[in-house]
Amino acid sequence: MPRLQQRIWVGIALVLLLIGGGTAWLKVRSAHNFFDPHNLLSRFPAEDALALSVDVSALRSAGLLQKSTIPAEPDYQQFVEGTGFDYHRDLDSVAASFSRSGTYFIVKGRFDWKKLRAYAERQGGSCYEDLCRVQGSRPERHISFLPLRQDTLALAVSSNDLAATLLRKPGQRVTADIPSSPAWISVPGTELRKQEALPPEMHMTLSALSSADRVVVTFGPAPSGNGVEAQLQATCKSATDAGVLASQLRSTTVLLKEALLKDKNTSNDELATALTAGTFTQNDRRVTGRWPIGKGFLDALTEGI
Repeated sequence: MPRLQQRIWVGIALVLLLIGGGTAWLKVRSAHNFFDPHNLLSRFPAEDALALSVDVSALRSAGLLQKSTIPAEPDYQQFVEGTGFDYHRDLDSVAASFSRSGTYFIVKGRFDWKKLRAYAERQGGSCYEDLCRVQGSRPERHISFLPLRQDTLALAVSSNDLAATLLRKPGQRVTADIPSSPAWISVPGTELRKQEALPPEMHMTLSALSSADRVVVTFGPAPSGNGVEAQLQATCKSATDAGVLASQLRSTTVLLKEALLKDKNTSNDELATALTAGTFTQNDRRVTGRWPIGKGFLDALTEGI
């Protein structure tokens, strides 16, 4: 082959490689930007909402999502059989927002979109283009969902049967600090001040948190490298308020220990037992709580699913 032709073909090959590499780089960058936590959370309605994020892939890799030996709830089993979706296998991550206007989820995983659409229609719902809608358990509850990407589902439960469409586009980028832990939940103080905000088994220990502006609870590997630790960060209006909160948390933890010793019916309560192991420190306006989490507690969280 003449030298000129060789150079032309080499040049064409280099151009193709650059185009292919550039396309791959753009896809990786696009995925990174889409799943950046600050961008992802900006898709939720801008309200004073409870938010959570769970990196299911990380928990699965750490062996913290073992298949339950307890039979699954019938509704969940029906969903798995109807859609082919099983979170133990197919779910990678979930971000959620719980607010006055509804409950919103952005879920990353492996989905069979045809089965999801067929399931919605079998449940009496309807699908138009990408959006599917299903009546919830009560007249005012409407479930809507649609794909944001091939691997990402937007889902909403709201009085608005088009609520999932609100998650299609990001809003103003969230600038608040976001925990790096594989699982976290952020609760505004306004929610903690509601009487029904805390489940009964947590009320004794955590009712003191109603004085905080915001509470963030994270779940991740313990600093010792053994097991999992839950950590609480509560920000108060002043250092004095934080001191009072830390004192209240220590006192209620002692009371909970005493209650467990007296009541044999609660001695096997995994959540209550975990709460009695809490330790608390204060730094200016911030109170930090730490709880070691045993495997029994983690198993209880996924019981029956």
